Amino acid sequence: MARRALTLLFTLLLPTASLASSRTHPVLAWSSKHSKALSSPAVSQAAKSDCHAIANALYTHDDICEHDAVVVIDHAGLHASDLRAISPSHYVSRALSDAPSALKLAYVQSEDTHTNPFHDLADTLTHRCGSRAVSHAPDVGHLDIDAGKGKHVVSISLPALEDGEEGASRKNSVSEHESWLSAELSKIEAAFSNYLVIYAGSPVPALHRRQSTSTSTTFEPAAAPADPTTSGGILKRYQLLTPGLILALLVALFVLLPIIYVGVSALASIQSPLGNEIPKGFNAEEKKNQ
Repeated sequence: MARRALTLLFTLLLPTASLASSRTHPVLAWSSKHSKALSSPAVSQAAKSDCHAIANALYTHDDICEHDAVVVIDHAGLHASDLRAISPSHYVSRALSDAPSALKLAYVQSEDTHTNPFHDLADTLTHRCGSRAVSHAPDVGHLDIDAGKGKHVVSISLPALEDGEEGASRKNSVSEHESWLSAELSKIEAAFSNYLVIYAGSPVPALHRRQSTSTSTTFEPAAAPADPTTSGGILKRYQLLTPGLILALLVALFVLLPIIYVGVSALASIQSPLGNEIPKGFNAEEKKNQ
């Protein structure tokens, strides 16, 4: 019984540990009107693979060009834990909950090329839909959009979140980035009635790796590269306390262990019957002489 319990425990823990890898990033998408592209079976099937497969499935869908604006947001270093720290009243949270069509993927495997396929393939989408390409970032300034100039593909690059940035510092950086993003998305929402937003995390580029002397949360990228294999211990390279892992631990502690304890206690309480007990007052000598 104990061996079966341990096998079940490892079965629960191993998938969540693999999902917690630092090479997984969230992919969020929502639209102002019902989107056949987001709800297509091809996208659902691609969601089981990696970011590149999802990007190909979305960008090659026949109805992707029906949207007046497609907004592609690249946020290097973003993880699912960063999004969980965002307030439910935030623009992104409200947009996902209120959107007619939405795609929410917390742990999507990223490639080792340190690029965002949604951002890299935006030019292909621009040519396919005959859209106007617009690039935007916090240090660019004015968002150059005009609904009168036809369809738009807006590529937004947010500052990278450093791998070594943790706790309140990282939370403040995410909050600052998301506040700026909310203001820009509100402008797009006011200009276009039919839009699609794709918000995806990606691996941190080598030039933006963690610096030991940098603790700033401003929109300035790190200057010196660092080796990702030596930039901290396991707790800095992996997100261990995911919801799935916490659930597995709770199941193990409050379900499996009590069952094992009750089973062992029941087995230990079993006693053999005393069938050969000598009756009271029995005398072997008298029995022999009879």
